[in-house]
Amino acid sequence: MTYPAEVKVITLYTAIKDQQGNELTCLSMREPKVFDRLKFSYLTCSEDEKDLIMIADLCGQDVDVLKGLTIADYKQLEDQFVVFMVPPQKRAALLKKMGYQKEKSSGQ
Repeated sequence: MTYPAEVKVITLYTAIKDQQGNELTCLSMREPKVFDRLKFSYLTCSEDEKDLIMIADLCGQDVDVLKGLTIADYKQLEDQFVVFMVPPQKRAALLKKMGYQKEKSSGQ
């Protein structure tokens, strides 16, 4: 499967450790596709858990790694997910409205 080129880097307020014990100070989240939404729609857990599982997948991390995030850091990931739901030309304005000053990206 070919993934979208847009990837956003989210700098964490509080570092966490990945599955191998490496310290993470930022996470990269790729733009989701419809496939991602469908892949997790069949789970029988709560919507919050489905969102966590999907966001972990979009960041290339294990769910248990993201469970160690502070709420403030997880909110940053949720916010980026919301930003990915709007057309690319409107994303910068939405980020500004949400209180984020500078958008970081790689790829494109």
